[in-house]
Amino acid sequence: MQTVNESGTLRKEAGESLEKVRAATTEAKALAKKEMLKAAKAKLQLEDDPGEMAVAKARQLLEVVEEKAEPFIGIPKGKDEGEMQWLAKELEPMIEGVDEAIESAKSEVVSHPLKMEIEIEEEIKEDIKEYLKDEAKKLQMSLGQFSRRTQRVRNLVANYQKDLQDAKSKELIAELKPQIVEQVKAVNVDDAAAEVTTLIKEAEVLSEKVRIMGSMSMEDLQVAAKEIDAKVAEAADGLEGFQQQICPVEDHITEDVDEKVKQTLRKHILGEFKGLRQKVDFFQNRVKRVKGILDKCHSQIRQKDGLRLKGVRTKVLGLMDVFREDQAGKGLEGLPSKDIFGMLDRDKDGLIGKEEFLFFFDDVAQLLEENQESLRTSTEDLEKLFDFGLRDGHEGLSFEAFERLLIRFVQVVRPTVMTQQLTLPGEAVREVKPNEILEVLAGPQVTAKMKRVYCRSKDGAIGWVTVIGNVGSFFVKDFQPE
Repeated sequence: MQTVNESGTLRKEAGESLEKVRAATTEAKALAKKEMLKAAKAKLQLEDDPGEMAVAKARQLLEVVEEKAEPFIGIPKGKDEGEMQWLAKELEPMIEGVDEAIESAKSEVVSHPLKMEIEIEEEIKEDIKEYLKDEAKKLQMSLGQFSRRTQRVRNLVANYQKDLQDAKSKELIAELKPQIVEQVKAVNVDDAAAEVTTLIKEAEVLSEKVRIMGSMSMEDLQVAAKEIDAKVAEAADGLEGFQQQICPVEDHITEDVDEKVKQTLRKHILGEFKGLRQKVDFFQNRVKRVKGILDKCHSQIRQKDGLRLKGVRTKVLGLMDVFREDQAGKGLEGLPSKDIFGMLDRDKDGLIGKEEFLFFFDDVAQLLEENQESLRTSTEDLEKLFDFGLRDGHEGLSFEAFERLLIRFVQVVRPTVMTQQLTLPGEAVREVKPNEILEVLAGPQVTAKMKRVYCRSKDGAIGWVTVIGNVGSFFVKDFQPE
């Protein structure tokens, strides 16, 4: 029994010794790996990395700016205004320089990820990769902090200037208010209000004429809106003049004083005269109501104009179909929109000018047959459609604007087959899938109670596609490029 116990004790001691050896071995390996990682990181010399260097440059510029902005910290009382304003002016380009350095550093960090430029032991490669990722993340976090610190400098300068302006405004208001109050007491309010009362009343009378704007013609609405516009402008000027008469703020301050200061001063003064304040509010509300009616009038004009232009565009798209049919007869069936754009852009400057636009449709109008006369479009309507298609700052239609205006597109909403022939069944070109955008070359035409259009897909496939099936299912819908 004693021998058995001794044997068990020996096994236990041997197991404990083995566990200690394993633990020591694991610890030794960990230490060795740690030393290898330390050595590898030292060899990487990340300070020579383009991203790290760019971040260091941004940091250096930021620290210079922060040091220069220190006088703006705290309450600026007692600090020379001239020196502070000069300092603020000096800081402007410096802050911009920091912003540029931060953006440049962000670009460097993204475009030059940290790499393993040295030979790395296999067992620590993954650790080094993670280390490099962490270092890159630290760089990005630093740049985020730099941006916040730069904004803090901006805020310091802006707050100083605001506080300074507020203090000046308070001094000015305190100085001028008693003088202007005495002037206001001497004003004959009824005489001063006579002109503005008449002007506002005239604007109100005109605005009543467009209460039934929904049933008015476009021409009548435009004439009425023009008259009301002019009268509202007169009423607004009259109201401004009335306020100046009863509260002559502008007589006492220079033009360079901020408008908010004038408004605040006027508010303080009128606060002493409740009746005057109420009269000004009364006039302002009446002008505001007329402006509201005028806004609705302009909105109605835009809606009517939009509907009219929609009708004009429908006719012009019909003219485009006539043009395509003529070209097909000359062996140019399915002309790409870029080729048609090139035909309109006669001077090849990349834009379709108004004269080129009108010239093209004048030519197309010569192709109209007797049963197509309804497509004939006036020069005035063509000019309005052209102007509608222009983008801000452009004197002509770009290719994108041309496509939006003169090319029809449909979007596939349900899978269907594009076929070579109008009638079904026909030889399949390929399946068109949901969300595909197709350029309409001709149609729609009806066959076997189905409406079909002749289209081109983005990959150049051309054929007939069903718009509405014989049981009313839609396969494509109209699409307007943005």
